[in-house]
Amino acid sequence: MHQVVHELATIGAISVPLLQEGMRFKLQREAERFSYAPEIKVVGESDRIVRTEYSSFETFPDTALHARLASAFQALMDASLAELADYPFSIPLQFNSRVLQRYELGQLGITPHRDSLRAINLVCIFNISGHAEFCLCRDRNGTDPIQIDTTPGTVIFMKAPGFLGSQERPFHYVTHIRSTRYSFGLRQKGEG
Repeated sequence: MHQVVHELATIGAISVPLLQEGMRFKLQREAERFSYAPEIKVVGESDRIVRTEYSSFETFPDTALHARLASAFQALMDASLAELADYPFSIPLQFNSRVLQRYELGQLGITPHRDSLRAINLVCIFNISGHAEFCLCRDRNGTDPIQIDTTPGTVIFMKAPGFLGSQERPFHYVTHIRSTRYSFGLRQKGEG
């Protein structure tokens, strides 16, 4: 966990291998069975436009593997954070938002953007399957991109407001969808 905290503080995100192949494959099979809502839209105006082209699913039954993964990962994070000398978040980390996203071959993905002001502490994105690029960047133009590993089985940790007292929300984007990609995002939504 020390390396994750260090990379979040210096770069803003890090990708870590986590899922065993058997579990990753089961998650992929489950993801393929859900019904997704299209997220093809343009939001914002002027120089703050964000384009999205993917689909999403959020209504997990308690028995779903993805719901069980979220619970197990929360427990793992709680145990790992308890070992740190200094707790890195302003309030206790509690993932309370989860979404499965499907990006299909040839889709745009998401242009450079920042997560909602309500997303606090930490964003975690499990790369379940498929190939695409996930990049951090300096601004909405995608300046100075830093590619983060999206190999299936990895989880991307990305800082959010509340990490080490910062209010920073890193710009990031998903592009170059080369095969159907499933990603499972966990966030902590604050009040407001």
